[in-house]
Amino acid sequence: MKTVTSAFRGTPFHANTAVHSNSTWWYSWGGYIVPDVYTDLYTELGAIRSTVSMNDMSPIPKVQVQGPDAQLCVDYLVPRNISKMNPGSAWYAPWCNDEGKVVADGIIFRFAEDHFVFSADNCADFFRQKARPFDVAVEDITDDYGILALQGPCSTEVLGEATGQDWSDLQFSRIRTTEIAGHRVTVIRQGFTGEIGFELWVDSPDGHDVWEAVAAAGASAGIQQAGEYAIDVARVEAGLILVSAEYTGATMEAPSADVAPNPVDHVTPYELGLAHCVKLDKAANFIGQEALAAENIRGPSRRLVGLEIDVEHIVQLSLNDGRLPDMSPRVRWDHMPLRCDGNQVGRASSITWSPTISRLIGFALIQTNLAEPGIELTVDWADYWGRELGSVPAVTCSLPFVELSRAAH
Repeated sequence: MKTVTSAFRGTPFHANTAVHSNSTWWYSWGGYIVPDVYTDLYTELGAIRSTVSMNDMSPIPKVQVQGPDAQLCVDYLVPRNISKMNPGSAWYAPWCNDEGKVVADGIIFRFAEDHFVFSADNCADFFRQKARPFDVAVEDITDDYGILALQGPCSTEVLGEATGQDWSDLQFSRIRTTEIAGHRVTVIRQGFTGEIGFELWVDSPDGHDVWEAVAAAGASAGIQQAGEYAIDVARVEAGLILVSAEYTGATMEAPSADVAPNPVDHVTPYELGLAHCVKLDKAANFIGQEALAAENIRGPSRRLVGLEIDVEHIVQLSLNDGRLPDMSPRVRWDHMPLRCDGNQVGRASSITWSPTISRLIGFALIQTNLAEPGIELTVDWADYWGRELGSVPAVTCSLPFVELSRAAH
């Protein structure tokens, strides 16, 4: 009899998440499996926005850059000015190829003068190639740590209960170490939902104990496990981009999201609204500098803005076609053409129903002359089977869709 083995595995918190998940909806992420839904998306998103949630972000790739030339190397890899980054900080940044196209974006942690970690889509091979001139070691440490994300207005209170410490003074994008259930935990004031929150990095063998301790600490606050569906909707509401949803990572061979790579969807930081992350005047040279300097002068041809779509029109189109509207709760990572006066001017991505504001929302990457709020467009709408139903009215809007409180004190 032939034995079939699965390539998927549980995260350091799998023993916890498997017990608490009441659904059969799971997501394969980088060889791991994590819950898409525990109970229902609306309850989980409600906890993120009104109380506190905990979710498993362990599969996100983690690449360590360490050695005497670590600062020089990272300053070359990214367009931000790393020489101004202090140990104990976490910075958001994109990084590009030689043509100034974004390879990926994510968080850079500086733990020491000679020690950085990137938390983003898998760029280990790209970093190894570009780091060859420097005296550093580039290592994929994804499997070494579990990441438990606490998100929501009560997250500071819950973390305090779990640690016996006051966390109200930890500023956004700062790092501190503590102990939970007798285990060392690295705490980063960060998150992917727009709410006040923390990422708890724990050595993989300690994951079970830390999860249980945090869950117990949050019981009185009504803590809710949140799956990937709720987290993804929250990040769209917060106006946060995702590689392979909003753009195709340049030079990337195996993007995380389930969208086929398309060179047309290679983008620059300027197109994504990340001009503040490009420091053309920093002393160090960086990858893509010449191309980005040229684009800074001429301006980007496209820009990313928010999009609101007429959901009632979609319902009517479906009914006219003799079909029940198939509005899935998950964010749609596929792209749909956007038109103005019948001409294609861009495309929509990350389309989702927002329970928080009761609207169908998404992102629009469109021609710069149309990238302002209030521009009326149409979407070439297709159902989840890829069947085109017709044109649906939409209008551009500002980002984010909800007020961000993650950097608040």
